[in-house]
Amino acid sequence: MVIRTLVVAVATAVLSACAVGPDYRVPVPPDVNLHNATGEAFAPGVAVAQWWAQFDDPVLEKLVSDSLLANPDLRLAMTRVSAARAVFSERRLDPWPHVGAAATGDRTRQPDAAGGGIDEVYTLGFDAAWELDLFGRLRRGAEAARADLQAEQAGLDDVQVSIAAEVARNYFLLRGTQKRIEVAERTLRNLDQTQRLTETRRDLGAGSALDVHSSRARLKAIEADIPLLRSMEATARYRLAVLQGLQPGALDELLAPRPVAAYARELPLGDTRELLRSRPDVRAAERRLASATARVGVATADLFPRISIRGFAGFLSGEFSSLVAGRNEAWQVSPSISWAAFDMGSVRARLRAAEAGADAAAVQYEMAVLAALEDAENALQDYARRQERLRIVVDQAEAAREAERLAQVGYREGGTDFLTLLDAQRTQLAADDALAEAEAAVNIAAVAVYKALGGTQARADAPGTSTEAGIAAAQWVPPLGH
Repeated sequence: MVIRTLVVAVATAVLSACAVGPDYRVPVPPDVNLHNATGEAFAPGVAVAQWWAQFDDPVLEKLVSDSLLANPDLRLAMTRVSAARAVFSERRLDPWPHVGAAATGDRTRQPDAAGGGIDEVYTLGFDAAWELDLFGRLRRGAEAARADLQAEQAGLDDVQVSIAAEVARNYFLLRGTQKRIEVAERTLRNLDQTQRLTETRRDLGAGSALDVHSSRARLKAIEADIPLLRSMEATARYRLAVLQGLQPGALDELLAPRPVAAYARELPLGDTRELLRSRPDVRAAERRLASATARVGVATADLFPRISIRGFAGFLSGEFSSLVAGRNEAWQVSPSISWAAFDMGSVRARLRAAEAGADAAAVQYEMAVLAALEDAENALQDYARRQERLRIVVDQAEAAREAERLAQVGYREGGTDFLTLLDAQRTQLAADDALAEAEAAVNIAAVAVYKALGGTQARADAPGTSTEAGIAAAQWVPPLGH
């Protein structure tokens, strides 16, 4: 009867208990009105989830998909999610009784008037401990752990976005550098022909040694640029391999030079008003704010007493052979109250630290919002400007090639001097090199736009892979128990 009354009283107290500390409210994000999201460079259509497929490049699609399955940073982020999930699973069980099985045996000798004796005590049963969460300390701890888990899941999304963008950026940097190498080698062959022509004209008395040495100097200048370009090309190739968790050089065959067109068309953006919801870094900052707010509640609850109940149910005997006999059944209930009544200075100091942590998390959230808006505006305007520059550079390259052709004809026929030809060749090389760089820059700028908009759903869709299953598991959040 006493136990039943105690259980009813405890249940009533728990059901009527409240959680002290501030209740978290999700911050209302500012309205998003991107000033650079309009214009002829952008389209209002829905953004494609796997945006890298819009470049119509099977090599790029393979690189991104493989990297999203094997990238070391992705695997590391998944371990963080798993660790946070384990912590949350433990915290959400804290408000409930913890029961364990126990068996003990004590055999002691104590002196007495008769010269000593041996006492034996054996127990077998279940120990239970239960902290009554009257002020919500344990529930706030579970809230904080759940928010930490969701922050890590948003961090996992952010890693996927970053990996896809990093792969695409390095891929277009690689292709742009390969094209610059091709331009330099083609120019080198043309200059070699010009070099032989100047030597022939000098031998015939129609040219001069100055023309020969000027031509040779220009040829060597172009030749000297090629090793630097090859170094840049190798760096991009190695980076793409490492992004897949492979050793540098493992993808050299796949990354052999091939033409890649510039994304010279309108870029579909989707609904840019959803920017702050799409950005995983903003979501992670908001969840860290929720966690910090819940920890203020944990610290606040320490101002109040803690009520705990410990109990035992099982058998107790002085003889091991008769331990489980019915007459040896035993139970014990031990309520206790603890309160830091004379240590309030430390408790309040921890509370002030928790409040400062929540204030810092709020500032970090505001900074994340502003950084997201700035990143998006910069990426949008840069893409539009890169498209403008590409159109200009295309016209420049066409004009430079025609000028070089006319200069070549004139020089062979004797109507144009060598310096004019040399200048035309220099201009053509600069224009073709600028065109290769501008085409790569447009593609890289498109990648930056999608990354700034949150990368939509950067998921590899290779079914049956262990990494895919791990990502799916990492994104599931169990409900918060009460």
